[in-house]
Amino acid sequence: HGRGRGHASRAIACARALKGAGHHLRVYGGGDAGHVLEDMPEYTPLPIVRPGLAAPLGWVRRLAGDAGRFDEQPECIVSDGDQPSVVLARRRRVPSVAIDHGLALTHGRLPIRPPPLLRLYERLNAAPLGLADRCVAVHFLPFEPAAPGIVAARPDLRDDLRGPVAREGFLLAYFRDDNGRAPLELALAAGAEVVCFGERDPGLPGLTFRRSDRAAFADHLRRCDGVIASAGSNVLAECVLLGKPVLALHRRGDAEQALNARLAEHAGVALGRGLEGLGPADVAEFLARCRRGDFASHDLAAALPPVSEVVVAAVADLLV
Repeated sequence: HGRGRGHASRAIACARALKGAGHHLRVYGGGDAGHVLEDMPEYTPLPIVRPGLAAPLGWVRRLAGDAGRFDEQPECIVSDGDQPSVVLARRRRVPSVAIDHGLALTHGRLPIRPPPLLRLYERLNAAPLGLADRCVAVHFLPFEPAAPGIVAARPDLRDDLRGPVAREGFLLAYFRDDNGRAPLELALAAGAEVVCFGERDPGLPGLTFRRSDRAAFADHLRRCDGVIASAGSNVLAECVLLGKPVLALHRRGDAEQALNARLAEHAGVALGRGLEGLGPADVAEFLARCRRGDFASHDLAAALPPVSEVVVAAVADLLV
């Protein structure tokens, strides 16, 4: 699977469902997701292909390494955002399932059309995933596929998010790249109580900082009044599932998260803003709307099936 924690959360849900269906697993991954997957007995770290100029060399290393890594022929390969494994599956003539939230941008009917350059990038990025026998597009809002062979799904609601949902007067913050110092300062200056999860403590007076911990993050997400976060697909999905409003932020040049923020704002579940242009008025507006409770809610759980259910069905179909 891919490099981020969102990919890893989906991987854990799918792995558990596949094991429950009687399948024996080997799980491979790396990057930030490794911190989430490392407690799984089936997990083995491996190099991942990161976007950018080093991608071609990453592809060569992965394809060469995978040839020896899969010493036994698997019955099926399930990839969450990892392209080389899908290419390997086609070369080995192994059935495969590809999961990715980017497929929703390129093959979904969305209320806001992705910018042309983003569509081109996502199509190029997702091209290897098109080699899979089944493709699953995951999104944080209800949507319909716009192409045959694409199945729409949502992230699973984790067990630790199924407890009581409350509003206990604080904001939860999470930034994928630990780059949230400016919005945190603005929220604290506006009088908000903020609990931030991440890898690096920004050291701000009045801020409660917690190192990344899935169970603790889930507990705080169920109890917070709202969330300030990078506009990643998976964290937005968790907020929509729990009905938590989001100040969805993106850095300049991150076209995917910028689109996520626009889509979330269009759906009424978030206030979408760029990190570089965020000001006190934006934070004040978010806090006021949180207090008034005038953000929208969507029943994502009823609108789309969980990705683990779709994957188990796809694997069963391929192995008949």
